[in-house]
Amino acid sequence: MFVQNLALMIKTGFSIGDALATLSQQIKGKQFTRVILDLQQTVVKGESFADALKLHAEVFDDLFVNMVAAGETSGNLEQTLFQLSNQLKKSYALHKKIRNAMIYPSLILVVMLVVGTGMFVFVVPRILDLYTTSGYTLPLPTRIILAISDFIQYNGLVLGSLLGVLLIGWILFVRTEPGKFVWHRILLRIPIAGKIIKRITIARLSRVLNSLLVTDIPIVTSFKIIANTINNRVYRRHLILASQQLAKGNTIHSVLSSRPDLFEPVVTQMIKVGEEAGVLDTMTAEIATFYEDEVDSTMANLTVIIEPVLMVVIGAGVGFLAVAIVLPIYSLVDEI
Repeated sequence: MFVQNLALMIKTGFSIGDALATLSQQIKGKQFTRVILDLQQTVVKGESFADALKLHAEVFDDLFVNMVAAGETSGNLEQTLFQLSNQLKKSYALHKKIRNAMIYPSLILVVMLVVGTGMFVFVVPRILDLYTTSGYTLPLPTRIILAISDFIQYNGLVLGSLLGVLLIGWILFVRTEPGKFVWHRILLRIPIAGKIIKRITIARLSRVLNSLLVTDIPIVTSFKIIANTINNRVYRRHLILASQQLAKGNTIHSVLSSRPDLFEPVVTQMIKVGEEAGVLDTMTAEIATFYEDEVDSTMANLTVIIEPVLMVVIGAGVGFLAVAIVLPIYSLVDEI
């Protein structure tokens, strides 16, 4: 909203300083308001808007700063801000859909874990104690449930501590650059999640590249900027290498097609056609739109796909537990 209103005010004749001062009165967040006021004071002192943005790298990333700098240089700042606004809207909408799609399965898994642990610790032992004191040989499913319950009861603290240490160690490792690269490579190889991540990354990459192509930013610099906007470290590393290859005179198609595991043939072929025909900006927009639609469709159907799988898993677990508890009753009746 801030970027869109700023673009609109500049288009109608406001100076950047006046526009920022006005917008600072409309923003509800105190921290962001302080950022806008600091931008306004820096601009009033004679600094460029891009230089002012660089002082707040925690809010405005390299893509934002470089596109604003290009817009100021070319005299089309309002157009650049409208493009940034559109980019932010699409990114926000995509992240919101992903987050909403993952809420339901995550909630179900957490409830399953809590309820299952409670059953094995408090409920199952009391029920199965009736069978163990009878002296009869228990069926295999009952013995399995009993073994799991005993293991959790007598080793739960040690197991929980060990899992906690491993989890903390993994979190600390993933926060490092080598750890992020390993984790992101694992994610890309997960059957369903990997495909979704690839589509999301390609959609964002294409959308950002399309936004940068309309500016005067060199293609090598554009790829470096794009690399910093991509969270997945596998893609980021390849994009940095791609910028180095582009600096040597290679085509975008050739550097992207060297990693077919990251970029599907349809992407590289459309890039090739765009480069040869001189319509790369149009092609990247088409690629971005196509993959954004694919992600939208996948996210819309994800809950529909996951729900029956979760129901089958829950049903199988509840069914096995019910059989393990009820089956000894029939065995005892037969022996009597």
